[in-house]
Amino acid sequence: MRIVGRGIPAAVALLFIAFPGGSAQDALRGLSVVGQGERAGFWGGLSIGAGRESFDLRDSAGYSEGLYRPTVSLRLGGTVNQNLRLGGEVLAWINERNRTVESLTSLLFVGQLYPLAASGLYLKGGLGLGRNAVDFDEGGGVGDTGFAGLLGAGWEIRMGRRWYLNPSVDLVEHRYTGRGNERYRERLVNFGLGFAFQRGRLS
Repeated sequence: MRIVGRGIPAAVALLFIAFPGGSAQDALRGLSVVGQGERAGFWGGLSIGAGRESFDLRDSAGYSEGLYRPTVSLRLGGTVNQNLRLGGEVLAWINERNRTVESLTSLLFVGQLYPLAASGLYLKGGLGLGRNAVDFDEGGGVGDTGFAGLLGAGWEIRMGRRWYLNPSVDLVEHRYTGRGNERYRERLVNFGLGFAFQRGRLS
C-alpha cells in the first residue's frame, strides 16, 4: 500500500490546484455555461476502489482466477453539453508482495454519456495505452506496454453546488505483445467510489 499512500495525496493536491475555490467563477473559455443543478465547465474526479485482475496467455486455458487489489483513479476534462463530457483518466491497480510491486496502469481518453440530461447516470467508454509492470525494491523492473480499452457506468449524486459522490464500475482490457512476440491480455473489473467536481458558473 506504499504506492497508494503516496499517490492519493498527490492526486488530491492536483485536484485543488486545477480547481481553485470560488462560488461565482466563470467557466473556462470554450466550455459550456448552464443553469444551476446541471453539468458545466471543467470537471474532475478522484476515486479509490477494489479491482479484480486476471490474465489470458492465449493458450486456450482462458482467463486466470481473479485477484482483488486496491485501485486509484484520477479524471480531468471538460463539458461539451448536458449529455456529454470528455476528458482523460489514469487508473492504476497495485499489488504489493514481498519485495516487489506489481501494477496495471491505464492512460485513457474517455467520454461520459448522460442518456438523461437531468439524471446523474452516465455510461463511459475509453481508449488509450495500458502498461503492466513489476518493480523491485532494490531498483529496476520489467513490463509491457500495449492497447487499453474501457467500458463502464457510474452515478453522480449531488452533495453540494459543485461536488458529487460518484460510485462507478469499469471493465478494462489490455492487449500486449511480449518481448518474445507472444500475445496476451489482461482484464480488470474495477468497483470504485469517489468524488466528482465541476468548475463552471452555476446561476
